[in-house]
Parts: sequence; C-alpha cells; structure tokens
Amino acid sequence: MKYEFDIQGKHVLLLGGAGFIGHNLALKLVKLGAKVTIADGFKINSVLNLISRKTESPDTSIYRDFLSERIGLLEGSNVKIKLANISDRFETSKILADHYDVVYLLAAVSHASRSNSEPIVALENGLLPFNNVLSELSHRPNTRLVYLSSSTVYGNFTKPEVDETDTCSPFGIYAVLKHVGETILTEMGKYTELNYSIARPSALYGERCISRRVSQIFLENAMAGRKLIFNGDKTEKLDFTYIKDLVQGLIRIGFHKNAKGEIFNITYGNARPVLSLVDILKENFSNLKLEVNPRDQATPLRGTLSNEKAKNLIGFNPEWPLEVGYKKYIDWYVGRNSNSTFNFTDIPQINE
Repeated sequence: MKYEFDIQGKHVLLLGGAGFIGHNLALKLVKLGAKVTIADGFKINSVLNLISRKTESPDTSIYRDFLSERIGLLEGSNVKIKLANISDRFETSKILADHYDVVYLLAAVSHASRSNSEPIVALENGLLPFNNVLSELSHRPNTRLVYLSSSTVYGNFTKPEVDETDTCSPFGIYAVLKHVGETILTEMGKYTELNYSIARPSALYGERCISRRVSQIFLENAMAGRKLIFNGDKTEKLDFTYIKDLVQGLIRIGFHKNAKGEIFNITYGNARPVLSLVDILKENFSNLKLEVNPRDQATPLRGTLSNEKAKNLIGFNPEWPLEVGYKKYIDWYVGRNSNSTFNFTDIPQINE
C-alpha cells in the first residue's frame, strides 16, 4: 500500500497505544519511516489486569504471551514506550510538551459490557484522557488529533447500511462516551484551532488481540475443541474489519489533508453473518459444535458501515475480505500453537 503523503521523519504519539490497535499501528508507522512514541499506563492491557480478571478468562496464560510479544515487537522496532498516567492532567501536559505531527487518542476500556459494569473505570480511562488531550491541543493547529470512536455510536442500525450522515442513537456507557467525545470535538472545532479527525471502526480482528471479540473466541474455542457458543440471532451481521485495513485507514486519517474535521467509517464495508465465521473455521477444524442462545450482548445490532466517504476523500482502500483476513488470523494461531503449545482449558468461552 502506497500513500500519497510523506510520513518519513514525522513524529507520532499514540496515547494508550500499547493495546491491540495501537501496537499494530505503531509497527506500521515505523516501517513507513515515522518516529513513534507510545504513552500508556498499562491499566487495561497488562498482565496484572489479566490476573485480576482470571475468572472471566481461564486462558490468561495465552494472553500474557500475546502481551509480551507486543512489547517485544515494539522494542525491536525502536518504538519509544513511556509509562504514563494520561488520566492525570500534569503527566499528559508533560508528554505533549514535545512536538508531534499526529497524536492518536486510543485510551479507553474497549468493551461495552465491561464499561457498563464498571462505569467509573470507563470514565477514568476514556473521558479524563480525552479532556487532558483537548486542553493541550485545542490551540495547536499543526498537530492532528485522531480520535478512535466506534460503530456502536449508531446504536441499533435501522437499515442494512449506514453512513456518517445518519443519526446516532448510542446506548450503554461505552457507546455514549464515544459519541460524547465526537460531539465535543465537532463543537470545539468550530471555536478553537483544534485539528482533529474521527474514526469509527467495526468488529475488528487480528493477531495478538485479547479483547475477546466473537472472531477471537470462536477461534480459540475451535482450537481447544470446545463448543462454540453464540448469544445472538442466527441472521445477525457485523462489518468484520481486519486490523491491517484499520491501520491503513488510521494512517490516512492522521496525515491526509482532507481528513481535518471529518468523521470516517473505517471498515471493510460489507457486513457478513456472524456465523459465517464458523464456515471459515471448518476448513481447519472439521468437528465444530455450535450452540446458539438468545441474545444478551451489550452491543447494538449492526450491519454494514459505508466507507465511501473514506474512499473518496482520503483514498482508503480496504484489502482484506473476511475469507482472506480471518484465514490469515487462523493460520497465525495455528502456527503459533505448533511452535509453543497453547494451554487451553476445557471451559467454553463466550465473547464479551
């Protein structure tokens, strides 16, 4: 993938950047010649966090390996990692005292169910960093702020495909916080020098993810010989997006001149039935057992997010359909297991 803008030598900061999205974005930016710094408090993506939540996922030893690999890859790519509490105003101000061409705000509790069960934690790790960053960047027009929002801001989709002009009806702490952030950015852009862009991703999957989305949990249950459990409607669809496509979109939002002040759906742009994951998994795991239960998820019913705006305005070009991206994800798990056997439990896992 070639970009029509120069990234070589640009200074980029990823706040809350040690997570699934952040470390993949950082690795790609370095390959393109950027100088990348990650500032993270490791409150969410940490071994300690996994240990404290062991009852939610008995397979924590696997996720510890993923977290270690993230850090190893970042260190091997000369990404600068700063341990920082970006919920603290002083620490955030100190970090942003250096000049950055682009700042990605990725800090959040990236689980709808967990945000609802622990709203104060969601506020501390989402809204406080947001406020601190805006206080620093509202008068720096030469620094592009990229805010990672979510497809959940639309609420329950009222039609098969939505675009950025559709009305948002979010519910739940996670989606409401994301939409509040979008609204504040839009208004501040009218009255300050804030240079911002907003990304709305959907149903992400990819290597070293520990967020327990349905694509990850189905795969892990299949590898462990466990039953696949889906709490939802058999016809339910998601706009599955491979991490490499999201990273491409985030880079374009961060550096393209046309992205200033805009909101973009950054997805593959073609919702697929959730249970189509099972058909792909059967190519590797023939004896799958599936159990479908009534829906009890905290996330809204969704469909396709139109990415035409991103294609036309900033040249976004998703390259990973589900059959290709998910197969690559499966191969990564299988290959890793052959080199270092995963110790799965026999307890079926349900996605968050």
